[in-house]
Amino acid sequence: MKTLPSFVTFVCLVLLLSVTNSLFAIGALFSRPRGSDQEYQKMWIKTVNVDVEIQDQVAVTHVDQIFYNEMNTSVETIYIFPLPENAMITELIYWANGKRYVAEIRERQEAVNDYNRRLRQWLDPALLEYLGDNLFRLSIVPVNAKTEVRTEITYAEPLTYDMGKVSYTFLLNTLELSPQPLQSVSLDLDARTQTGYKSFSSPSHQNSTATRIEKVAYNHYHLFFGDENFYPDRDLIVEFETVMDNVDMRVLTYVPEPADSFGTDRFYAMWITPPDTVEGNEVIPKDIVFTADVSSSMDGERIEQVKEALYNFLDLLNADDRFNIITFGTFVEKFRDDFVKANENNINDAKDFVYQMYALGMTNIDEGLKTSLSLSYRDTSSNNLIFLTDGKPTWGETNQDSILAHVQKLNTSEVRIFSFGVGEDISRALLYRLSEQNHGYDQYIAADDSIALVVNKHFQRISKPVLRNVRIDFGGLDTWDRYPKQINDLFWGTQLLYMGLYDNAGTFPVTLKGDMRSEQFEETQMVTFSDTLGGHRFIPRLWARAKINHLMDLIEIYGETDELVDQIIELSLRFQILTPYTAFYSDPDDDSTPIEEEETHNPNQFVLYQNYPNPFNPSTEIKYQLPQSQSVFHVIIKIYDALGRLVKVLVDEKQGPGIHKVRWDGTDMRGNRVPSGVYYYMLKTESFVQTRKMVLVR
Repeated sequence: MKTLPSFVTFVCLVLLLSVTNSLFAIGALFSRPRGSDQEYQKMWIKTVNVDVEIQDQVAVTHVDQIFYNEMNTSVETIYIFPLPENAMITELIYWANGKRYVAEIRERQEAVNDYNRRLRQWLDPALLEYLGDNLFRLSIVPVNAKTEVRTEITYAEPLTYDMGKVSYTFLLNTLELSPQPLQSVSLDLDARTQTGYKSFSSPSHQNSTATRIEKVAYNHYHLFFGDENFYPDRDLIVEFETVMDNVDMRVLTYVPEPADSFGTDRFYAMWITPPDTVEGNEVIPKDIVFTADVSSSMDGERIEQVKEALYNFLDLLNADDRFNIITFGTFVEKFRDDFVKANENNINDAKDFVYQMYALGMTNIDEGLKTSLSLSYRDTSSNNLIFLTDGKPTWGETNQDSILAHVQKLNTSEVRIFSFGVGEDISRALLYRLSEQNHGYDQYIAADDSIALVVNKHFQRISKPVLRNVRIDFGGLDTWDRYPKQINDLFWGTQLLYMGLYDNAGTFPVTLKGDMRSEQFEETQMVTFSDTLGGHRFIPRLWARAKINHLMDLIEIYGETDELVDQIIELSLRFQILTPYTAFYSDPDDDSTPIEEEETHNPNQFVLYQNYPNPFNPSTEIKYQLPQSQSVFHVIIKIYDALGRLVKVLVDEKQGPGIHKVRWDGTDMRGNRVPSGVYYYMLKTESFVQTRKMVLVR
């Protein structure tokens, strides 16, 4: 799910509109005199030093940056930067007065409140927030006149495998975004794989005198890039291929150590990849229908791009494939009544049909889908439906649940439905559920993106299906909470990343099962799931990110229920992953104790402070203030779990006014340790009740 949360301020929207469409991981830094209403000006990014570690197909990137305030006055700054689509921020470090502060992750609103409160005190906190579409905002106040400010950001990402190649991109392009060139920039990349590399290159910087690529071993490469007085004009891209002669099943694991906040479950990530070459007799024939919205809103450039996509779709068909084209506006039109063979005559006729397409009418999604699913799909083929729309259902059946029920009733041939939504006026919930319930995936195309480019890449990906009805047998390994929830067909040039938790450890016969043409396929490999503490520490975060994405998709469908939001916050705090509901916060003026300004400024008010530390393990302190309005209060403090069940009573007594503290050790009323999760603590007196949230991590 990709949305822009409502908390993005007007000034940030202005800033986002002011930068070019080519976004940049070094980012754009803006500043203005502190406390002024002047327009933000670009600020000099002085140096950038990047360290990258790649293990198989996971990259961990650490960016160390120094900014410089050239003004003669103290400034407030806003640093806006994007990250690659699947990247997740795991750490923020902020330097102030020569000291290094590691930011803590908090619930977003709590962090924003503390940040704004510190600003009013003219102190110097830092706040990192998620803006949507993997765009981030780092707010820093103050940066003194003629001084430097330094930040370090670490993020992890699973790298994309496409048509045999894996690529890593550092979004370096900041042309015209810095008022002067970077004094220096460097990138030090170390890449390793469990098997050997077939190739390793940098198509963007290969021939530069600033770049050196060194082969350390058959499975180990090192790349260094460095330059001075630097104006970036392109992103830095690294591409590599690894050796895979058969179906490859590669596993990385992590067993939490006592100091971790991840809990006690073991984590694994498995990459399943077809061989580099596929014989013609191994490719499963396809029955494939392209179902396209041609309502009036598709007129102009959109319909022309759909035509271009269809031309390419027809050119990618194999001799054993069958196909059809369905268009829908107010009514439905078919290229043929049923599937036809992908021979030269039919393809030429189909291109004539595409040439004559035009946009007109309402949006009859239900009839378009029912017509497409009523075709005679084969039992031995890979059955696929490409569904493209730029609108919501406005004609015929418009109830989304009814449309999905019709699809479920008609889809008796295991048709994979791949949904493409164009622009913003679409029902993402409908497209997500349509694909998720029918073993496909949904993809969204911005209004100014190329429909043809996005859809054609998908056609290339599914042009050679290798396995359908894919299953994985773990051979006695206890594994659960796996993602993705649905496993799609495995195509040549694609890959399956499968993650989950496991209990028992050891070496197990893991079997990949599926249908290859009309025969059953099985490939078994002995795979070791470690019981040794440690391993690859980014694996738990990859799993947590996959679960968070699943929960965000559910929010897209069902709305922001407390249960779903609390699960996301708990995962975010436990695995230290930034989400729309959390933020990184660093406050050099905080002496590692909660802010206590209310103690002196509001002595006549009830105050229930945020517990500290939060998240916590094994114990946390809860502090509260009773006002001077009366001499004694009957105070009750209770702990509840996320389902509202009473866990423990910490206080039930009479107390006088002032500051009070109580500690909770993470146990219930019987002294048993409670599990990781979100908990609530409630302060109640005769005239006051307040509840706050906290997170326990084991």
